[in-house]
Parts: sequence; C-alpha cells; structure tokens
Amino acid sequence: MGEVINVRCAACKKEWQCFTGNGLLHGRMEAVLAAFSEEERQQAERLMGAGPFPLYDFRYSLAVCGHCHNVVAVPVLRDVDSDEILTGKCPLCGKRTKSLCGEEQSVEKWSEKTACPVCKSRRLEAVEEGHWD
Repeated sequence: MGEVINVRCAACKKEWQCFTGNGLLHGRMEAVLAAFSEEERQQAERLMGAGPFPLYDFRYSLAVCGHCHNVVAVPVLRDVDSDEILTGKCPLCGKRTKSLCGEEQSVEKWSEKTACPVCKSRRLEAVEEGHWD
C-alpha cells in the first residue's frame, strides 16, 4: 500500500502532495511499465527481465525537480538480481530529478537534508497524510 505524503516548506509555505510507494496494481508488469515515459519503457522492460518470474522492486519515491521547481513522486524500478536502478523523470515537466528519497532513507530524514526547490531553504516538512492503493 502506498502513502500520501504532504511536503511543505516552512520558509516559503509552498506545498506539494505526493503519492509514494506502490499499489496492488503495480504487481502487474504492465502497470509498472505504464508508470514510465515511452522512452524509458524499453529500459524498464530489460530490467524486469524476460523470465516467467522476474525479480524487481517498484515504487514511487519523493524527488525534487530543479527544472519546474516542484517536489514530485517519480517511479523507481530496481532489478533485484543486478541491483540496477531506473529512475523515471518528473511527471510534471519530463526532466530528470534530483534529491531522490531512497528506500533506505525515511521521508523525515529526506526532508531534513533536502532543499526546497522554490526558495532553497532546508526547511521542508514531510507528513504522511494517508494511504492509497
């Protein structure tokens, strides 16, 4: 089950709502592939493997887009065997993101270390507001 995360900058008061994690639908390869842009799908298919039981991990993770200045949730696909990772682009502008919240990092730690994409202060606050599926 995914989490609904509200991110707010205490300095400039900008707010974002992001849907992180994954839902039941993402147990299907087709749904995972649909999370990526057309240009990324070929790489995603390769990472998921051609075997009958591909081993992969998929989730939406928080990231900062330096181009459109937003906090967004981007798709992240990891091949369990090779540990190779494909990170999707910003869903709003289609550019590469930075400051990805990794699976080993809590949302709270990520918000403490990440600068606001609007005002550049390090006063982001992230609160889990609910769940989605």
